[in-house]
Amino acid sequence: MRITEITLKNKALSHFILLMVLMGGLYSYFKMGKLEDAPFTIKQALVITQYPGASPEEVEEQVSDILEEAIQSLDELDFILSDNRAGLSKITVNIRKETGPDDMQQLWDKLRRKVNDVQDKLPDGAQSSIVRDDFGDVLGVFYGLSGDGFTSRELDDYSRKIKNRLLQVPDVAKVERFGLGVPTIEVELSPGKMGEAGINISQLVAVFNAQNKVVNAGNIITETNRIRIEPSGWFSSVAAIENFLIPAPNGEHVPLKEMATVRESYLTPYATKFKVNGHPGVGIAVSTVQGGNVVDMAEEVKRVLGQVQETLPLGLELHNVYDQGAESSKANQGFINNLILSIATVVGILLLFIGFRTGMLIGSGLVFAILGTLLVMFSQGIALQRSSLAAIIIAMGMLVDNAIVVADAIIVNMQVGMTRREAINKAVKVSAMPLLGATFIAVLTFMPIYLSPHSTGEYFASLFAVIAVSLFLSWIFAITQTPLYCDQFLKQSKGAGQADPFQGKMYDRFRRILSLIIRYKWAMAATLVILLMGAVWGFKYIPRVFMPDLEKPLFVVDMWMPEGTKIEQTEAVMEEVHDYLQEYDEVVQLTTSIGQSPPRYYLANSSFGPQPNYGQTIVQTHSFEEVLAMKDAVNTALQSRFPSASVKINLFATMPAYEADIEARFCGPDANVLDSLVSVAKGIMNKNPKVMMPRNEWRNRVMVWVPEFDQNKARRVNTNRGQIAQTLAAYSDGAAIGVYRERDKQIPVMLKIDTDEVSNMDELENVPVLGANAQSIPLSRLTRNQGIKWEYPMIKRYNRERSMAAQCDAAPGYTNSEVLKELRSEIEQMELPEGYTMFWDAEFKTQKEAMEALTRFMPLAIILLVIVLIALFGNYWQPTIVMLILPLSLIGVSFGLLITGKEFGFNSIIGWLGLLGMIIKNIIVLLDEVNIQLGSGQGHYQAIVSATVSRSRPVVMAAATTICGMLPLLFDSVFGSMAATIIFGLTFATVLTLLAVPALYSIFYGIIPNENN
Repeated sequence: MRITEITLKNKALSHFILLMVLMGGLYSYFKMGKLEDAPFTIKQALVITQYPGASPEEVEEQVSDILEEAIQSLDELDFILSDNRAGLSKITVNIRKETGPDDMQQLWDKLRRKVNDVQDKLPDGAQSSIVRDDFGDVLGVFYGLSGDGFTSRELDDYSRKIKNRLLQVPDVAKVERFGLGVPTIEVELSPGKMGEAGINISQLVAVFNAQNKVVNAGNIITETNRIRIEPSGWFSSVAAIENFLIPAPNGEHVPLKEMATVRESYLTPYATKFKVNGHPGVGIAVSTVQGGNVVDMAEEVKRVLGQVQETLPLGLELHNVYDQGAESSKANQGFINNLILSIATVVGILLLFIGFRTGMLIGSGLVFAILGTLLVMFSQGIALQRSSLAAIIIAMGMLVDNAIVVADAIIVNMQVGMTRREAINKAVKVSAMPLLGATFIAVLTFMPIYLSPHSTGEYFASLFAVIAVSLFLSWIFAITQTPLYCDQFLKQSKGAGQADPFQGKMYDRFRRILSLIIRYKWAMAATLVILLMGAVWGFKYIPRVFMPDLEKPLFVVDMWMPEGTKIEQTEAVMEEVHDYLQEYDEVVQLTTSIGQSPPRYYLANSSFGPQPNYGQTIVQTHSFEEVLAMKDAVNTALQSRFPSASVKINLFATMPAYEADIEARFCGPDANVLDSLVSVAKGIMNKNPKVMMPRNEWRNRVMVWVPEFDQNKARRVNTNRGQIAQTLAAYSDGAAIGVYRERDKQIPVMLKIDTDEVSNMDELENVPVLGANAQSIPLSRLTRNQGIKWEYPMIKRYNRERSMAAQCDAAPGYTNSEVLKELRSEIEQMELPEGYTMFWDAEFKTQKEAMEALTRFMPLAIILLVIVLIALFGNYWQPTIVMLILPLSLIGVSFGLLITGKEFGFNSIIGWLGLLGMIIKNIIVLLDEVNIQLGSGQGHYQAIVSATVSRSRPVVMAAATTICGMLPLLFDSVFGSMAATIIFGLTFATVLTLLAVPALYSIFYGIIPNENN
């Protein structure tokens, strides 16, 4: 080819370019971004609206329904989920998987506009909706600041200083604090003293807000200036609030401190709390700028926090909860180790087959291809992370395939008497286009992954890109660098041209085997069909796991107490969980969150809450083996200790965990009907011994106290419903009566009533309500009756329709797919009333969407593949042979997964797609040689035998290098199943290439061996 001639003619320039590739690749490795996992866009946003005092039904009908109607007009919308609780609407907006990452910010702006447009339709009392589009941001460096005996204000102050210091670190995008209380100014009233002064709550609230309101006082106009008037008098300190004068009916002014105690406090009940090893603390999470090097950033954060620790008071400590930089560094170091091992293995295989000199020549091409790939990755902003590193290792053995074919052809040509330059030119001329077509096909097999619109496709997108770049670079180096080095370092062997290079005992035996295969071609075909049927049957015994767990010395305990549990009780239970876990010698550190899960500190971290009955503990051990040894025992023990709670143990994985792994979701208008359907489904789940913790997604109903307001009675004492509600709130959690402004902070002022002056608080009907005349009036005199009702604590909706799910998990020792398979038929046969539907949610839905997205572009890849094959061979028979061989690859895959015990899932499917490309590449090399032999005048029998014999060495070498290059990945937690698929699949496929292809060729072309053959 012309490019080869230019390379050989301009050796100085060629060596300089290779040197630049070498130096550029090394530079790129040290400068390129490094992450733990391949980033993917979480196409979700949260719309949160508070509606204090509203029931779940009121929140659903008056807030969520209005917002959902506006949101559903988004063209890119996939589906909407809403969680309606007392006083809170939380809507999760899910965008179509096809939407590109670059379009998301514009889409979120559109969502904000639609939400803002309907704010005036929300009821009075509903607060402005908040759109959180940073829901998917990953804050990969997570520390905890904790200490016993420190107040919340001290933790707040110290963590704020740490945050400000970390924001100065290079590559830090943002710092988020977690677990802080909401500061308040608490005004605790004495009802007796208020009565003596003749002041009621309404008067106090009105006067307080008027005093502290920001007002426009106008301007002073002079001849040349306009001077703004800024009247002072708003509250600037707690003392100012204490000394605030309240006008009494008798004309006097009473200081607030004579009727109330004013103090700085925190909002109760608190929404979240954070602890490290049982000590109160604050979570500090740090994110990297896009494209940044998380390893360097995390190291700098660690150094800075080490300096900060020296300045902190004794007893206040910083704890490393999760360090993505360290995890990425570990993964990158593992990559280097695997890379060195793979290169050594590949070169060793080459040395074994073709000698030291040629082996080193081909091995050098592997180094150039890898460094060239790193250079392209760096220029395109592709970071080193789990997927891209795996891609390089997957491609490792394949990278030398092209060089092996070219170098082997050069050696054979020289052995038959050609000069070195003639041998090079002929080898490149004959091999270049078939190898380019085979390389293109190998890349095509990964294309459906890249085009998949699902998040799994985005996660593995870099895998496709890196494999495509590396394989095409390997082809370029095979027709440039390989001929260049062969021209310089290969020596003409003595006796060249005097003997057939394919003579010897091994080759003679192989020819006899081929003769038998061709003679008994139909028996061979029948044997392959039987083996394929056995392989398909064997898949029944291979465990199905969609995405594997990561081998981290961490696991998470998620716990949901019964609905209605106060957060203080949840905290007490989580302290018991902490004490139990601390008994294990394997435990290194325990990090507890109450009320809500922490920020997304790793990519697949799940988000739960806010809800007072939820708690989470992150358990750190010494090793992943200890995690596996502990998790089932911990699960069993916690379920036994807390039978009313839902406990779920989650290992760290590549995809987010669900509240329940198996969910049968029912949709319809009536909550009671949904409840009955879920009860039936739960009954079916309960009968299955492989099922663990069947439960209703809405959980238990909760008790609500309902005092029925009597308007006529209230008018007689000059009070109203709002004042009654405000008074009741003051007796419990407190009523917000204003805002205290302190620099950049707005601190709510909470009114509470000193309950020590009330002797019968246990009797709700006698709670005193202050009327307009400041006299205490028992609540029973303002209501007709007081009763208890039961309500659902939450109302969930799916696409604007009420939905309730029957949930469960697989018991230890069973997979989710195995359990779901046993439950499906019976639950799907349930009779549903008209207007009600059911579908499988959670992991099943994600798997289904991922597989549909993956297979969506399979027909396109197959069509392109066939087009390339027909273009290469110029006929239909040989492409048909290629396509018939491909399903047979499942024989080796099935055997490999059974032998290794690896699971069949998304990663093994990806491995199989790559395997198909490798198989096709080998078959193309073989059939192309057949066509060359036919062109030289040989018959079909001699052509297929001669081609198979002559191509056996490059095919076996290519397979051996790929298999050995994949061995380091066989023990990887994420890509182990992919490695097993390729290793065992390619091993059997090599046999298929050398034996099954001749058999099928002889069938299609009617070859019958005879004595002359």
